[in-house]
Amino acid sequence: MMGGDQQTFDLVIDLVEAWIPEKAYGHERDFQSELQDYLDYELNERQGGGGMGQQRELPVSTERGKAKADVVVDDLVGIELKRDLTNSQRNKLDGQINEYLKEYPYVIVCTCGIQDLDGWRRLKNEYEGSSGFGMNQQEVVFIHKRTENFGKDPSEFRENNDGIFGGGSIL
Repeated sequence: MMGGDQQTFDLVIDLVEAWIPEKAYGHERDFQSELQDYLDYELNERQGGGGMGQQRELPVSTERGKAKADVVVDDLVGIELKRDLTNSQRNKLDGQINEYLKEYPYVIVCTCGIQDLDGWRRLKNEYEGSSGFGMNQQEVVFIHKRTENFGKDPSEFRENNDGIFGGGSIL
């Protein structure tokens, strides 16, 4: 992978970790829309055309490609969002991650609330840290948005206090 691709992925990770959903939406697509708008603004408006020294804008799409990732950044990072991850969603999520890895070198799995913490941890342990080598490097990152933090102002969290679950948790 080119260094710029890794920089873009790292920036997207930082932004998804910093994102705090405005409220506990009743539908996953509402989280998806909010995250797409947030990433587009942060990557292209606030950062000034891609950020991290990039001279081009990064397209932020929804349901793009054969795998139809919930949000896609620059055809490089596929993001799957889940709302209140349940045990029954876990197997589907496992399949979605595998499909995304066929299409994108980088995948972020973000859940806005979790009902099946055990299943989340199992998937996270299975995928995180197990990337390919050489030209087939792939990376999967898991980010948990805690429902009690929805709608809070980012200033309410200490800088770099993402805890083990991200999203400004105290853990």
